[in-house]
Amino acid sequence: MNTLAFKIGWRLALYPALLCAALSFAMFWTYAHPRRFTGEHVPSDFGLKAEALKLKTSDGVTLDAWFIPNAASRKAVIVCHGYPMDKSDVLGNTAFLARRFNLLYFDFRGTGRSGGFFSTGGAKEVLDLDAAAAFLRGRGFREIGVFGFSMGGGTALLSRNPAIKARALEAPFADLSGELDHIFAFLGPLRRPLVGLMKFWARLLAGVDINSVSPVKNTEAFGAPLLLIHGDEDTTVPLSNSLTIKAADPAAELWVVKGAGHGECHYKALSEYERRISGFFAASL
Repeated sequence: MNTLAFKIGWRLALYPALLCAALSFAMFWTYAHPRRFTGEHVPSDFGLKAEALKLKTSDGVTLDAWFIPNAASRKAVIVCHGYPMDKSDVLGNTAFLARRFNLLYFDFRGTGRSGGFFSTGGAKEVLDLDAAAAFLRGRGFREIGVFGFSMGGGTALLSRNPAIKARALEAPFADLSGELDHIFAFLGPLRRPLVGLMKFWARLLAGVDINSVSPVKNTEAFGAPLLLIHGDEDTTVPLSNSLTIKAADPAAELWVVKGAGHGECHYKALSEYERRISGFFAASL
């Protein structure tokens, strides 16, 4: 067993395995603990007065938030940003909702100015959304909707919170495991073992089973009105995700914005974008 062939053989097996484990850990760490982004936009930039808040989740994470009141409305919309950005990133695209609704923005855990160490692609972010809904209910709101972009959309669809009466989702992912396969498709034959090891690290260090993070399978959410918005040129979260969700929930409304990439639907559609989303919440809440 001490032959030269054996020594070479075990090295050829061990070293690539160690390299694969190290690379997969780096991939996991980069995505689960992203660099903090804190945008410069604040509600006053759009002529809005906001109440600065700190929300507390059921697992003890403190979230940074803004509440923008509308004294003429008893309806409220929670706005959920995408990964790995913060609440200011979606402020410009959604500030128009303040004309008709009370708004609540917050930074998901692990992003912006909120607490939390890991970003989990929606798995634990549903607790953040629950904290936002609980705050609104504490203020007396009973007609609560959610606008979610990208990961915020996936999180909104994962939520089983009965307080949420309607969801408008732009570019939501249908299945987190499938989205990782899409992101790392460039790795070719290495994708499967590396993504598989990423899932191992996620379960070990963040307590998250990525295979179970599947918004399209949360049929409980399909009982409430659902508006899907997706650009047909989105290469980050392809249109196929909303098509899959629509197939699972035929009652959902799907609006495909021509020529729009990821996060470009408002820019491409402008007044139509605002009219459709405002009208959806006005009719559904």
